[in-house]
Amino acid sequence: MKIAITGANGFVGAALCRYFYKAGHEIIALGNSSPNQNLLKVASYVKVDISKVMPEIQADVCIHTAALPSDTDTYKSLIISNVEGTLNVIEAARNCSHLIHISSSSVYQFKDEPVSEDEANIGLKLSDYGETKLLAEDIMDLDIPGNQSRLILRPRAIYGVGDRMLLPRILRLIRGDYFLCPLKRNIRTSLTHIDNVAYAIDLFLAHKSSPPFQIFNVTDDKPYLLREQILELANTIAKHKLKVIPIPTSFLDIIFYLNSKTELIKDISKPVLNSLNRNTILDISRIKKELNYAPIKSFNDSYSEIANWIDSFGGSKNYLKQLSDAPWRVPL
Repeated sequence: MKIAITGANGFVGAALCRYFYKAGHEIIALGNSSPNQNLLKVASYVKVDISKVMPEIQADVCIHTAALPSDTDTYKSLIISNVEGTLNVIEAARNCSHLIHISSSSVYQFKDEPVSEDEANIGLKLSDYGETKLLAEDIMDLDIPGNQSRLILRPRAIYGVGDRMLLPRILRLIRGDYFLCPLKRNIRTSLTHIDNVAYAIDLFLAHKSSPPFQIFNVTDDKPYLLREQILELANTIAKHKLKVIPIPTSFLDIIFYLNSKTELIKDISKPVLNSLNRNTILDISRIKKELNYAPIKSFNDSYSEIANWIDSFGGSKNYLKQLSDAPWRVPL
């Protein structure tokens, strides 16, 4: 098949380009900046701005990963990138047989119990990012061509080799032999390995009788105790056990104030911390039933893989200096 992938310069888009190239497909990579040379080894490249009207996508499948994943940008910027951008991709991909949109668990207001696909609601108190991702989903459900199947996947905190969002936030909490830990104990969360996203798409494409429109949560098989997982990854990257300095909830307002002046802990915002200190579990029973989804990767067996990848940059400091190229600094 010929597969077009938007956001090919980003973590998710790059990983999906590699995955489907290795599976034997022809890849058309779409992005808005100059491509890394490794990208050109696996795909033809089209430079395009999804916030504007796009030329027709000449492919069998379009996977839309491009987005503005920010909790600090303006609502207008989020609307342009996440809503108008998705509309432009949908219009450009009207002749594709399959259109897959990578959404987000930010469309949910989490509670103690796992949340199912039907619980996303624009009337809930969502972040600006979450609201724009849900608005983009609504567009996906409109005016579907008779020859096209559409899929929305809602992952939770995608991680893995190539990541330049979750991993930098963890690394910036490491200070010498210490780990500044804003995470409460016993918080359980779903996480999604990037290969599980690709695997879910593979299952969808192989399914011969898909309805015209489906939405699935997609995560690893079981929720994790977040604090334990993050600390284990940090220890593996540091190559020794770090001394944990807990940051009490009462100190968070002080941290936010200091961040506004000095970026004491870069990339830590109120929405991020709120999501890290409450149970955030997705119910994946629907995708297991409908697509026979059985996750192939877990966080527990990814520590060394991620740590070795960081080492390939020459360590954490060099990795953090080269984030723009990180998604394609991965062996093919």
